[in-house]
Amino acid sequence: MSTALDRSYLKADTDAEFKAWTVGHLLRAAVSAVPDRVALICPAAAGAAPAGVARADALPERRWTYRQLEREADRAARALLTRFQPGDRVATWAGAGPEILILQLGAALAGIVLVTLNPANRAVDLKYLLTQSEARGLVLDRVFRKMDNVAVLEALHGELPSLKHVIYTDEWAQFVAQAEAAAQAQEASSVQQAPLPALAPDAPALILFTSGTTGKPKGVVLHHAGIVNNARFSTARIALDPGAVWLNVLPMFHVGGSVTMTLGCIANLGTQVLLAEFSAPGMLDALQRYRATVTMAVPTMLHALFEDAAFASTDFSALDVIVTGGTAIAPQLVRDVRTRFGSEVMVLFGQTEAGGCMCLTRRGDDEERVTRSVGTPLPLSEAKIVRTDGGAIAAVEEVGEICVRTRCAMTGYFRMPERTAETIDAEGWVHTGDLGLMRADGYIQVTGRLKDMIIRGGENIYPREIEEVLVEHPAVAQAAVFGVADVKWGEQVAAAVILKPGASGTAEAFMEYLQERIARHKVPKVWHFVETFPVNASGKIQKFVLRERFENPA
Repeated sequence: MSTALDRSYLKADTDAEFKAWTVGHLLRAAVSAVPDRVALICPAAAGAAPAGVARADALPERRWTYRQLEREADRAARALLTRFQPGDRVATWAGAGPEILILQLGAALAGIVLVTLNPANRAVDLKYLLTQSEARGLVLDRVFRKMDNVAVLEALHGELPSLKHVIYTDEWAQFVAQAEAAAQAQEASSVQQAPLPALAPDAPALILFTSGTTGKPKGVVLHHAGIVNNARFSTARIALDPGAVWLNVLPMFHVGGSVTMTLGCIANLGTQVLLAEFSAPGMLDALQRYRATVTMAVPTMLHALFEDAAFASTDFSALDVIVTGGTAIAPQLVRDVRTRFGSEVMVLFGQTEAGGCMCLTRRGDDEERVTRSVGTPLPLSEAKIVRTDGGAIAAVEEVGEICVRTRCAMTGYFRMPERTAETIDAEGWVHTGDLGLMRADGYIQVTGRLKDMIIRGGENIYPREIEEVLVEHPAVAQAAVFGVADVKWGEQVAAAVILKPGASGTAEAFMEYLQERIARHKVPKVWHFVETFPVNASGKIQKFVLRERFENPA
């Protein structure tokens, strides 16, 4: 920012073009530019096992150029249109195999809305999500992490009236080939094949369900132009040379995997290396083997990489930048990434309702900005902080709710107009539910979730402020601060801590450490030392689970 702000409102940076593109436009532009560049690599062990093959790692590495990927997406689109109509919803319940990525692109070309479900969901969740989205089709793995998905689906027989077609990923190639053979037979009989539908840029492309930290999950409807431009703008902010190698370890049912990484890579004319799921050994191998330029990982993943035995011998010389976010970023983690990976660090702040990425730090930002903020909004997006006691724009450095206004935002929650109106107001502002402040330089600092705010004896306490201090302690790997019920104070401050390997610490020692750095009433009085945190699909800590666990111990 060239001038200091006098209130917590940042007007849109207009130095960018919003393209009225569908996902198909984005893909075909890449094919036109670099048809023979490798677009997608799935290492051995990625994807579902074919029928009769017991282990997915029996599959060899697979590669597609942009020309080949376009052809596969086109074949997928035409196959889908033999069973579905444009506007129908088809769900996925599978890991991040190439079939799912090709399905995403094919559905976009066909005008079919892809509903992405967490493959870890079980019967109760699956029934709710398929019913709520009115999905007419389901593409799924037979087995996910040794869980029998076939049995789960069979147990729901008769309870999913909208569901008409089920396709298993190990039958995907056969499904497409049969549709193609039928089309060729029609052509031989002089029956003209119907063209793919023409789509409006604001047509729905994806329904991604919120993580459901409170109440039932809501289906976020994202439109073509929104996800295309969000990917374009975030990719431009990351500032990679065209043709970078993108290592995608994020789940494809999440906006980070399906939009920021997948469409972002296409916008960059890059090569995506898609891992079926995260593992530290698998990610380290891929970083070196494919000489990845960029990757995205939450802090939990980065700590797992540091702790893996293969880290010290892995070649990271091609790695240019690691994008992270989702929780408080410890200054030591930033230093560790810079020194141990030898790469730059950028922090992303996103929300599915806003179309994906909302804010991002910039190349060259110093350690203070990277560790104490989430950067500035993407181009063509406005941001403001509003007071929680009435909605007026807050003063600079005053904590309030973070709101953004962007053309990339969702069109609404599927079949939930009342909930939509609670999130997007009449002026088009997305109320994120995140608490934060805007600094005079325009950078935004997240202080927590509105519903996570602790009110102790009438005082508002923001957990992230405490977490950011705690994770600077040399013994602390991660920390989560939350409120628990208290008879005297209404709520009391509690902390759950994961210690670094080999480190030790006591509640008394940490309380003393904090008392030297923050106000005494903010220092947690209740302490728990844990091995892991419950997290959602985005890698964000589910504090409501911690609260329930420690308020009502088994």
